[in-house]
Amino acid sequence: MSNVKLQVPIDRDIRDQWEKYAHRNGFDSLQAYIRFLAKADIDGRRVNFEESVRLTPKSEARYTREIAENDTLRRQGRVKSYNDVDNLMQDLLSSDNL
Repeated sequence: MSNVKLQVPIDRDIRDQWEKYAHRNGFDSLQAYIRFLAKADIDGRRVNFEESVRLTPKSEARYTREIAENDTLRRQGRVKSYNDVDNLMQDLLSSDNL
């Protein structure tokens, strides 16, 4: 694959806001987001990153409560933690968890 640079003058504030938008949607950089959009356009795909998904008040309250409970358990040392994927996988595959 042969790469070329595409330089587009754009207002700094717009670029900064666009970069935040790209990060919120899971991209590690604005450049990655632009490459994704370009490829989707070429492939004829439509991309929609609407931010309209919202939790219901009941779900929001439930998740807030569960997060608080998890924080309490973590401070008490009752939540497992792992330093690397190998330790996590070893624990998941152990006979105690089957």
